[in-house]
Formats: sequence, structure tokens, C-alpha cells
Amino acid sequence: MRIRGALWRSLRLKCCLCGIGSLFHHWFKMRTNCPHCGTLYEREAGFFLGSIYFNYAFTALSMSGMYIIALVFQWAPNQTLLWLALAYTIVMPIILFPHARSLWMGFDQLIDPRDKESDDS
Repeated sequence: MRIRGALWRSLRLKCCLCGIGSLFHHWFKMRTNCPHCGTLYEREAGFFLGSIYFNYAFTALSMSGMYIIALVFQWAPNQTLLWLALAYTIVMPIILFPHARSLWMGFDQLIDPRDKESDDS
């Protein structure tokens, strides 16, 4: 239940503690605190570098799988598939950016749980 709850909050781009406050103002503009419970999102400097792991893993695994399937079934010439794969690996991390950060926060909360934090402390 706990993993499912953290995953659900992350996919909805909500606070990993309260599940109510939103994480982002805009696609690339993240809030510093939860507007509902006041939790400070970034635990330390460089905290969100770990989100790159989620972004890279999804992009690399999905692109590799799709490329192999397309190559085996010969849906397009190899050169075309390579160009499509290149475009996919450039565009997909941009699309996944907020979700990768949110999943990283949820994963971190599961591994190293914390109580409510705010920047007043």
C-alpha cells in the first residue's frame, strides 16, 4: 500500500508527504515548498540530480525496446529508425522531466521517510 500510494502521488505530481499540494507552477518551474503542508521539496543542494536516473532509465529502455521491435518487423529502413530514435531520446526526457522529479521524491520518501519539513526550521 505504501509503495502504491507513493507512486500514485508521484504520477499525479503531488507532494510526497500530504498528497495534496502540487509540485510545479509550470512544466519546468518547480515550487520550493508544498502549498498545502509547507514541506520543503529539495532536501539538499543537488537533490534532484537523482531524477536523472528515472528519466534516463525510462527513455533508454523504452527507446531500445521500440527500436528492436521496429527493426525486427522492418517497419522502416534502419537509417529512418535511427533518426526517429535520436529524436525520441531528445524529446522524451523533456516530456518526462516533471514526472522524473516527482518519482525521485517519492522514491526518496520511501527509502528515507521524513516528517513534515518547512523552510522555517
